[in-house]
Amino acid sequence: MKKSMVLGLCAMLLTILLAACGSKNEPQASTAGSSEPAASSPAESTPAPTESAAEEKPVTISFMHFKSDVTDGVQKIVDQFEAANPNIKVDVQPVKYDDYYTLLKTKMAGGDVVDVFTLNAGAQTKLFVDGGYVEDLTGMPFMENFDPNVLKAQATDGKNYVMPVNATPIAVFYNKKIFTDLGLEIPRTFDAMIAAGKKIKEAGKTPFALGWKDGWTLGMWAGRDLPSNTALVANQPDFFEKIETGAAKFADNPAIKTTIQHAKQLFDLGNKDQLGVDYNGIVDLFAKGDVGMMYMGTWPLADIQKKNPDLYNTGIGYFPYPFSNDESLNKLEFNPDASLAVGRNSKNKEAALKFLAFMASKEGGDSWVKNINSLSYVKGASADIAPAVNELQPYFDKGLVYDSQIYMAKTSIDWGSQFIQNVQKLFFGKATEDEVIKAMDDWVEKNHK
Repeated sequence: MKKSMVLGLCAMLLTILLAACGSKNEPQASTAGSSEPAASSPAESTPAPTESAAEEKPVTISFMHFKSDVTDGVQKIVDQFEAANPNIKVDVQPVKYDDYYTLLKTKMAGGDVVDVFTLNAGAQTKLFVDGGYVEDLTGMPFMENFDPNVLKAQATDGKNYVMPVNATPIAVFYNKKIFTDLGLEIPRTFDAMIAAGKKIKEAGKTPFALGWKDGWTLGMWAGRDLPSNTALVANQPDFFEKIETGAAKFADNPAIKTTIQHAKQLFDLGNKDQLGVDYNGIVDLFAKGDVGMMYMGTWPLADIQKKNPDLYNTGIGYFPYPFSNDESLNKLEFNPDASLAVGRNSKNKEAALKFLAFMASKEGGDSWVKNINSLSYVKGASADIAPAVNELQPYFDKGLVYDSQIYMAKTSIDWGSQFIQNVQKLFFGKATEDEVIKAMDDWVEKNHK
């Protein structure tokens, strides 16, 4: 990957996060020049204070994470840590994202302490901080390996309880051969994307790979399409904050109907049995080369490389998801992903902090990029993810990126899960658009008074 992209990616990552700390009413589309590139000062491993090697006793720490879609990649990183720290073993506990927070809350409330675990920065982190379950990492030596703007963006009540790990674009993979054979251009609007999908279907191929059996895949899409259309098209950047306080209803937001219609259009152009196929199933489907498009983060790239090297190397591209028919609004979605936390009541806290120190080192950051195929927040870490991601370089260079999640920063209402349940009724003809919207408002009124 070109040096310019390495600098551009890291600089834009910092700019996005800095913007998230400012007005939540402004989309994150700043230019890279507003912050110093993270790649400018390579980081060294800064381990937490430990006993001398002769005095260290074997210890096992638990590591529970929600990156079950890349279990093998996470294990490779852990193997690397264990090789460098032979007295520390890591009991890795991958959990599907849909079940993760329920299980983590149950464990913590029941006194089953997890030494290290993943959290999403923001509302989920605050929930566990308020419960007294998370160690304060503010001022730890290894935290110096991250730009202050990154730490500020992920702070809770002014302190750092989580250590940033990675971020990823959320965009659309496309099959270059299918697009070329059918004379299709990269779509810049939602309607253009649907039109391309219809031509792919007419040609006897599958337009979209949709693994909506896993709630998180449909939730990931809806959790970006709706806030994007809400804040940037319907011009209601504070809508979700108003939902939280009861000052607005879903019926007041025209974007909810747009998202429902988008969901129906995608569903009609998806693979067979979308609600019976999971994430791994659609990655397999796309890797075979017979699917036109797949909306996803960069996580499937390692699997695609393994299953179809030629497709990985030259056969796929990546374009921003065009949520709107206003081309000027359709920037690249770029979000923080996993962050790491240490259990406040961990009996193996020293070893747990050493694990975080490894993850914060350049070695750990590079390992994350190599094995997980996403960007690392560690200063100086590689940004060489995959050939397809190079197509996003102009968006980073020109600052054409944003984070839709900032528009939901002040709500604790998990509307996504309820929306998924209601919109699935629409797919099967058991509810109309208006009934879905009414069901959402009824649910909020009943459960969040």
